[in-house]
Amino acid sequence: MTKKNVLLMGVHGRIGEHMYLELNEAANLFAFSSPKQAPDYENITFIKKDLFILPEVEEALRNIDVVIFYEDPIMRLNRLTQGKFYDLYLLIADNIARAASTNNVEQIIYIADELSDGSILSILGAYGARVQKTETPIRRYGKNLTYKTKDYNNVRSVQRAPLPPGWTVENVAWYYFAWLDEIIYDFVNTRIENNTVYINVLDKPKPVLVLKFNEARSEEDIVFFEITGGSLKKRSTNKEQRFEFRKLPEREEFIMALHDFEPSLPWPLFKMTQAPIQSLVSRIYQVEMIINKDVPEQRPRRNK
Repeated sequence: MTKKNVLLMGVHGRIGEHMYLELNEAANLFAFSSPKQAPDYENITFIKKDLFILPEVEEALRNIDVVIFYEDPIMRLNRLTQGKFYDLYLLIADNIARAASTNNVEQIIYIADELSDGSILSILGAYGARVQKTETPIRRYGKNLTYKTKDYNNVRSVQRAPLPPGWTVENVAWYYFAWLDEIIYDFVNTRIENNTVYINVLDKPKPVLVLKFNEARSEEDIVFFEITGGSLKKRSTNKEQRFEFRKLPEREEFIMALHDFEPSLPWPLFKMTQAPIQSLVSRIYQVEMIINKDVPEQRPRRNK
């Protein structure tokens, strides 16, 4: 009998270790791994792909028959993560679900926990994959988003907010920059030229951030920006720095996420200044989405 190709979310935590011990002889095992993870397990192929980059997840799921979905510490490999753990989990589930549909994965097995409310299960099956939930939920221990490693100097920020009635995620994304220009009037100035957003502070000529709209990576329910420049961005980085807006399937909610941002400021100074400001602005925008009922005029993707 031909063995199935089974993908684990990782073998870094207690669930992953248990899955490995149970399945390593019965299946061809694959697992997501951090770039510096040593190959210290036998009979398993490590996939060094980023769970937050959809094309990489799609590549990881090629020729996979079954995905076993559960939380693993690899999902939190950033020096600083802002946001709620569950929102992070929803975003990863959405990537897995989309990639499973693209690759015609036979089945996703969701290892439920005692705090599950059905949201993860719904997202995993939203694009057509067959999903099975385990009957006995596992006990979930406290999740700490400050899980850190000195090997990483990047920042991830994930916030979930309601999608106002009648809005598309594209409305939400382009409105964000107009709102940013207005909410911190005379301090932050934004302009859009040729699908590129320039964010300046006060009257300084050099932008603090430059974000390029990536049409190739964007979809009907994903608006994707690359962070290509600005004085707040570290010039030489190992990973693509990006900012995305994504509608969650079957829910009138969206996720706004900053990925792998590497600040130019020294790390202690960043944590005391830019990080809390960034978190505060994101939270205020969440409130804006709750109280704003008027659908904005579509933000142009050409010169302002």
